[in-house]
Amino acid sequence: MNVFLFRILNALSRYILVIFSVATLSSCDEFVTVDLPTSQLSGPTVFEDVATADAALGYIYAKLRDEVLLQGNSSGVGCLMGHYADELDYYSSGNLAPQFFYQNNVLPTNGTIRTLWNGTYQLVYAANAVIEGVQQSSSLSVADKERLLGEALFLRAYLHFYLVNMFGEIPYVISTDYVTNASISKSTVQDVYSFISTDLQQSATLIPTTYVSFERTRPNKSVVYALLARVKLYSEDWSQAIQYADLVIGSTSMYQLAPVDNVFLKESTGTLLQLRPQFTGANTLEAQNYTFTSAPPPTFALTPALVSSFEVGDIRRTNWIQTVTNGVDSWYHAYKYKAIGTTGSSVEYSILLRLEELYLIRAEAKVQMLDLTGGAADLNVIRNRSGLGDTPFSNQPDLLDAIHQERRHEFFTELGHRWFDLKRSGTATSVLGVVKPGWDTKDLLLPLPESELLLNPNLMPQNSGY
Repeated sequence: MNVFLFRILNALSRYILVIFSVATLSSCDEFVTVDLPTSQLSGPTVFEDVATADAALGYIYAKLRDEVLLQGNSSGVGCLMGHYADELDYYSSGNLAPQFFYQNNVLPTNGTIRTLWNGTYQLVYAANAVIEGVQQSSSLSVADKERLLGEALFLRAYLHFYLVNMFGEIPYVISTDYVTNASISKSTVQDVYSFISTDLQQSATLIPTTYVSFERTRPNKSVVYALLARVKLYSEDWSQAIQYADLVIGSTSMYQLAPVDNVFLKESTGTLLQLRPQFTGANTLEAQNYTFTSAPPPTFALTPALVSSFEVGDIRRTNWIQTVTNGVDSWYHAYKYKAIGTTGSSVEYSILLRLEELYLIRAEAKVQMLDLTGGAADLNVIRNRSGLGDTPFSNQPDLLDAIHQERRHEFFTELGHRWFDLKRSGTATSVLGVVKPGWDTKDLLLPLPESELLLNPNLMPQNSGY
């Protein structure tokens, strides 16, 4: 479905069916616990009570986890952008989604590009429908309205964050008006970041400090601050990046760094936001996707360059990477998530935000502001917890390089971190041009889907080089 046309909508309707497929999702799904009356699948019905409004938001999380953007399989952004950068080597003879990303040969007609774009904007649309429905509701309590609005604004900002980092200039969609959206124009990257910040700052005034679930599967105020810290870092607003990181790191009663071997367990004390698996007792798609037991790898494996870049004594190397050999040669797979399949109870959830990132955000921002001692101290928190000594570096260029190296080791195969770091630091071409024969400077941005440009000429021009 084209995100900007929404031909399925009735032009006279003020609301759409936000969770049009809620009733078809598994009753075991943690996000979707309330079915709507089959005879009243309208916007006003959805927002008559908090249970169905929560189910509308739950639909977005379920789609993110299973089908759109954040899924832990080979079509998710972690795997795709891991291939696009220098984290994963591709071995399959089949035309799986990562192949063209690995070859840096992604064309505007690529089906995965179209799915990334359309699927993400469909969820933006769903978030907007929640915002409009909650604002118009006369039956929800003030507290419920504020929480639901805060959460929907966070989701809208989070979705646009990924779109702008993959595609560059994009539309920032804030309405369910399909006529407006059918001819919407792109905003500059700077403006998109400004819109994201505005949504998050408003969200922070609305969303509660405490989690609605002890499993941290829905955002609270600290989660919003964490994303704000990342956004400010990416937009080079160093002082505000520090400010928002401080707010999360200072919540010691709620978050503490977990030992390396506990980071990806569902009870990890450093987790800010995570997605529960679809079925009771199930574990993550990431564990199934990255793990292999035979050599050579059937689909993909970690690059030897990544594996060899870990310092001696780094316990992340031994805890988060597994070796598979055929007796002669060795290959490596990510082993952050270890539980595969359905067990008596789920032991791992897919993590979206965790405390380690806030220390490294604050470290980088401090070094950029020439607080070299403070930046090194934050970097050392992560190094020491990983079994390493303090950083030997004390000047700004070396410390920035060390922080980015630390991010490489901390977040490999996680939701595109490595690719985004290479791009925003201006090192993508110098790093990838050496190790990837298909690399070209045009690859700094993914192409806009050709089908969208044909439907909406206001999205022109296509990204340079495509």
